[in-house]
Amino acid sequence: MSAGFGADERLRIDEKVLGAGTGPRFVALLLLMLTAGGAMILEVFRVLADGDVTGCTLAAGVDPADGSYWNTSLSITGQGIAFRSCMSIWAPAPPWWQIACWPLLLMVMAGLLFAVLPRWKARRSRVVPLESVDPGGALLAQLDALCAATDVESLPRVVVDPASTSVGAVVFGRTRRPVICLHGGLLALRRSDPKRFEAVLLHELAHIANRDITLTYLTVALWRVFLALVLLPYMLCLGYVMYGVAADGGVPQLDRAGALAVVMVVLLYLARSDTLRSREIYADLTAVRWGADPRGWSVTTTPHRSAARRALDSFLELWRTHPRWGLRQGALADPAPLFRVAVLPLFLLGTVPVMAVPQVIRQIALYRVNFTNNLMVILVVVPGALVAGVIVVALWRAVAYALLTRTRMPSGARAGGWLGAGMSVGLVVSGFGAGWSWQPERPLILLVPVAAGAVFGWWVTQCARLWIGASRGRTLRPALALCVTVSSVVMMSWLTWWLLAGVTNLNRTGPSAEMVARDILRWLPSADPAGDLSRVPGIAVVQPQLGNIADTPMGALAITLLWVLPLLALTKGPAAGSSDWEPTRAALAEGPVASLRKVVRPGLAGGALACLAVVAVQAYVHTGQPVAEARGGLYALRYTWLLLLALCLPAAVAAAVASTADRRYRLLSGLIAGQVAAFLGLAAMTLLVSLDGCITPLDVLSDSCAWRPAWWRPLFPFTYVLNNTLALSAIAAVITALVTGVLQRRRPPNARDTGHVAARTRGTRAQLLVVGLLCAASVAATATDGAVRRYQLGLSTNAITYQRNLVQNWGLPDPQLSENTRLRQIRAWYRLRGDDLIDVAISYDQRLTATLRAVQTEKDRFSALHREVPPVCDDWETAAWFETLWFRVPADPAVRADWHQMVTWADTGSRRCTQALEARDTKALLDALRNLRAAAHCAESVNAGIDGILREGGYRGTSRPAATGSTAVCDHTGRNPASGRP
Repeated sequence: MSAGFGADERLRIDEKVLGAGTGPRFVALLLLMLTAGGAMILEVFRVLADGDVTGCTLAAGVDPADGSYWNTSLSITGQGIAFRSCMSIWAPAPPWWQIACWPLLLMVMAGLLFAVLPRWKARRSRVVPLESVDPGGALLAQLDALCAATDVESLPRVVVDPASTSVGAVVFGRTRRPVICLHGGLLALRRSDPKRFEAVLLHELAHIANRDITLTYLTVALWRVFLALVLLPYMLCLGYVMYGVAADGGVPQLDRAGALAVVMVVLLYLARSDTLRSREIYADLTAVRWGADPRGWSVTTTPHRSAARRALDSFLELWRTHPRWGLRQGALADPAPLFRVAVLPLFLLGTVPVMAVPQVIRQIALYRVNFTNNLMVILVVVPGALVAGVIVVALWRAVAYALLTRTRMPSGARAGGWLGAGMSVGLVVSGFGAGWSWQPERPLILLVPVAAGAVFGWWVTQCARLWIGASRGRTLRPALALCVTVSSVVMMSWLTWWLLAGVTNLNRTGPSAEMVARDILRWLPSADPAGDLSRVPGIAVVQPQLGNIADTPMGALAITLLWVLPLLALTKGPAAGSSDWEPTRAALAEGPVASLRKVVRPGLAGGALACLAVVAVQAYVHTGQPVAEARGGLYALRYTWLLLLALCLPAAVAAAVASTADRRYRLLSGLIAGQVAAFLGLAAMTLLVSLDGCITPLDVLSDSCAWRPAWWRPLFPFTYVLNNTLALSAIAAVITALVTGVLQRRRPPNARDTGHVAARTRGTRAQLLVVGLLCAASVAATATDGAVRRYQLGLSTNAITYQRNLVQNWGLPDPQLSENTRLRQIRAWYRLRGDDLIDVAISYDQRLTATLRAVQTEKDRFSALHREVPPVCDDWETAAWFETLWFRVPADPAVRADWHQMVTWADTGSRRCTQALEARDTKALLDALRNLRAAAHCAESVNAGIDGILREGGYRGTSRPAATGSTAVCDHTGRNPASGRP
């Protein structure tokens, strides 16, 4: 590139060429404020309700000293029905309308304050009309002349604050009804320094032209209402709780919820200050462009300060709503800071989705809303679009400025890395997916959002450079809007994966091979034993991660859009001559882009290689084809993984070759080539699987010839292969781009990268048609698959089925507990509902005994037995659900086993009782009644065990006297108690 422009030339660049992105940042601030307000007010309502949340978590077996997310989540989710029942009784959620109406109340009150503020500022006791201090109309004429020379349509209302001695002014009201207030000191400056007087007026008019007033005062109103209606009640509530702890002799501590509230308030204040501060510099530049003298912003030169003092000044600057005069003057001399990507706003922005979404989840979870993949997609729509909009606009501005001024091109990785760092910090603060300890179990997971953000920023920057070079219209906004749309889909997909599965699965010990094998056999049923699967090397590590990628909503569509967008710009070709969107500049200082062929040819070659590899896999797997009943399990999994290798390896090779075509677009070139290769291989795979059984040497799943679409094929996980192929190919493209970048760093640029634009600047019609069809087919295929998958998942799940599968796969945690925690858990389990269930089970036995005694007095005992026993059997059928409706007994394995055996005997006895009554089999009926009697003995054993534990801990024991002897002995043999009289 040639030398950069001077400062005077840089001033001619319109700082609003792509917009400042303040609107999305304001919406992000509003979103964080509403979610933070909802979470904090929910805590206030909970304290006022005086519920026993701690008791329910203890009864579920949660160890308060265990800060891990997984054990706590599994204990609660694995017993979700019981936990919801406990919370509904002992810690009921506030009425839904209270939580739903509180954000609405905040908005309404902010609107009222926004309407009242202008009237309060313009009250007659404070300001006077301009006419009272300008009887001759000279000042009014000067204001009219300034408005005529600017973009302000008409002169706004002007008032004067004669009591103010400052040499400034302020504009307030609304964008369509602004009011300018001139301070008394400014009027005195009119004659002594007319240039500065005019600069101040133009600055305020610039605020009007830039439509800053409504945004500014809405931000102010929202902040003040938040302080009054959210923060103040929360602080009073927190003080009440701490006072109660101190009154009981304890030491008040700031828990995780309190720390979360403090951090959210700080983030809100910093975001608010940044939003307001940025508008001042834009108004300064607009005023100078209208003719204001830059010397009106002159300040006294400060002596050289130490590094520590400069660091302190930079820190204090973060909290200001107005930038320092030195910074404002520097921005007038060189507007580069306006186009430079500021990391603080991106860091703050990164915290928004990972703090806002978990807060919403915690709020709606109180109202028994089923949490599903699709619900997560809905929740991340707004945060994902906001995050993408802000960072894309910021990076596009930086790239446009670098191209116009021929300065250093930003990589975008730094900005994206700071965005990811904000997500990591938000994760630590919120504890979502990482637990309530301040350090995740695996701290390295905090680097995942940083790395993902860096790659995302790198991709956005290269896309911006490519599209800006190809834009010919009067504005860049259509291309920018297209990039924002694609980035929003990508960001939503990332947030869904990260919040739903990524952080949770990467932050815990993986499942055992046996667990994964059982899950695969439910997914791909087979007559093969599960032992073969559990011995597959790495299955416990690889399969869960591949499964999470496959279940990511719209993941394939997001990855497809990542390469379709730059491919369209590459096909369009660079714009020749000066750009209409910045006519003051000559042609952009950009060398020619690598030809379309150099990028697509490796992809086509890789696709051909992938097709051959798929055929080879089909032929190889066919040689070991088992009988039809055994084509699931290990056989289907091996076939699936071989297909992934056959598709991903050629894609990685194609990406590596294409990434050397143009060092400026290594990532985009590798991504395009790799994904083209992957899609061609997927097309061949889809065709062969759909026709499986028609080509004998390639038969894998079927023996007969018929058209069976691959996406509906039993024992073939089409979505699993599709999503993982595209994801792994994209990861390979990123890695190869990084590697080729390191290898090429020491090599001088190729002459073809710096020469003039080639004669062929855009693709031929045939190329455009082929590329268009390829892009359309890829987007349509992935979008359709994602939509169908989302429809199949639905918006709700069966709570019982989900809970049963979760426990079967993972079991429930059984951590080592202290004696105090063990006692607290058992006492909570018994106190909150366990005592009632024990009494109910024993009362069923008492009713059974009374029924049998009454039957003995009947003449026709057989008929009486069949008449009186069915209600008793129905009662015991209810007892069979006690372990689902309430928690398993925590902390004590012996008592837990007795309770589980009670439920088992109740289930067995009630079913046998019903069957015996239907068959009128008296012997079978008596055996069933003995089962029910055994269930009652187990209930007595549980009562006796808990009584002993409570008495050892210093409590009075159970409310029901503990039974002794054989009555309190639980039979764990599982055999039918044949002896004894029922």
